[in-house]
Amino acid sequence: HVQELSEEVLRVRAMLRGATVVLIGGDPRPAAKAALEQAFELAELVWLSSEEHQSIELFRPYVARAEVSLVLLAIRWSSHSFGDVRDFCDAYRKPFVRLPGGYSPNQVARQILEQASEWIQQQLADGQASGSGSGGA
Repeated sequence: HVQELSEEVLRVRAMLRGATVVLIGGDPRPAAKAALEQAFELAELVWLSSEEHQSIELFRPYVARAEVSLVLLAIRWSSHSFGDVRDFCDAYRKPFVRLPGGYSPNQVARQILEQASEWIQQQLADGQASGSGSGGA
């Protein structure tokens, strides 16, 4: 069955279309990965599983990649040291979104809008400044 996509998913899709997103934590599930890639029309979802005592330094090269637009952290499955991931998201100026729930596109979209809205507004402003799309409140 196809889950009805929420208005939130459509808003996030408009911002992330063609982007690469990194998801840290949990067990990469092909079906969930495909659902998120399709819902947001991503170029790629890079899903990195988090082993219990893994060094977060292993994630740094992924966060640093120029094409990565957003970093998601599945906090239900990640150990506490992953708060440090936020520090290098800040260092590389990448928005960082914690996912307290599951991986459904609707849930992920809601968290992105709640936690990364300032970055998103900036993205939209930049898009409008370059002449794509019409403005209007």
